[in-house]
Amino acid sequence: MKEKRGLNSQMCPCGCFSSFQDQETDFIKEYTHWFLVLNWEQGYLGRCLLILKVHKTDEIELTDEEMLEKHHIYCAWRKAVTRAFNPDKINQAQLGNEEFLHKGHIHWHFVPRYRRPIRFADTDFPYDDEEMRRGVGNIFRLQMVHPIPVRKNIKEEILKYL
Repeated sequence: MKEKRGLNSQMCPCGCFSSFQDQETDFIKEYTHWFLVLNWEQGYLGRCLLILKVHKTDEIELTDEEMLEKHHIYCAWRKAVTRAFNPDKINQAQLGNEEFLHKGHIHWHFVPRYRRPIRFADTDFPYDDEEMRRGVGNIFRLQMVHPIPVRKNIKEEILKYL
């Protein structure tokens, strides 16, 4: 593992994530091929992004080494977030649907899901209540950006177990 540094244009030379906000707060860990970062929209407590360091836009372009490391990072993150917050389910997605933000730069979303009210750091987080399960809930509540002190607490809790 490498020394912790921010996610900047030197490390992601294509510049696709150079506008990543609050790097010092949300940067969790650097790996050989990837960055693990806390999503600044904590729609679900512990939501993270795994961002490839080099510019590639499709999984078919990944090397076996990059894919294997991705798998190891996911497993470590999964264990850490389970110990930290005990989610009921995990979603994992590689969407690429917001190309205007990152030019299709490959990254994964790791999303813990909760079927019960969840509170951490004196903050209530969204969960899959009956309205959300039926598809009539307020989806915008998932896009809330939590304050830096709350995100720092989330990051520290994940790092305890990572």
